[in-house]
Amino acid sequence: MALQALHSSGVGLRRILAHFPEDLSLAFAYGSMVYRQAGPNAHQENPMLDLVFTIDDPVAWHAMNLKKNWSHYSFLKFLGPRIISSIQNNYGAGVYFNPLVRCDGKLIKNGVISSGTLIEDLLNWNNLYIAGRLQKPVATNTVTLEQKWYLLQEK
Repeated sequence: MALQALHSSGVGLRRILAHFPEDLSLAFAYGSMVYRQAGPNAHQENPMLDLVFTIDDPVAWHAMNLKKNWSHYSFLKFLGPRIISSIQNNYGAGVYFNPLVRCDGKLIKNGVISSGTLIEDLLNWNNLYIAGRLQKPVATNTVTLEQKWYLLQEK
C-alpha cells in the first residue's frame, strides 16, 4: 500500500507534519511508502513511512518536539535537547532518527537534520547520506530552504 495522497496532493504529509513543531525549513518523505516499488516487500502489511525534517536550530526544535512528542524519543530524551542535538551534529551523517513512531495511524521513522548540514551535503557530498536520498523520488512540503540554497550557490 503506497500513500498516493502524499504524492498527489500532499494531504497525507501535511496531516503527519501537523503532529510536529512547525519550525521546519523542509520536510520530505521517501521510500516505498511514498512511491510504490517492486520487490519482495512491495505488499508489506505495515510499511514504515520515512521522513526527514530540515531545521534551522536543532536545540530549539528538539526542545519543542520533546514537549510535543516525548514518547517518540529513546532514553536520550532524559538527557535533553542539547545532548540530542550534539549527537545529531557530531556523530554519523548529521541526522538524528526517531524510528518506530506511531503517528496518525501510521508507523514512521523521522530524521532531523540542520539546514546547514543538508546544504553542505548537497553542495559538497560530505557523506551522501541525505543527498543520496534526494536523488530518488521524494514528496516534499513547501520549501523555505530555497533562499539559503541560492545564497550558498553565489559564494
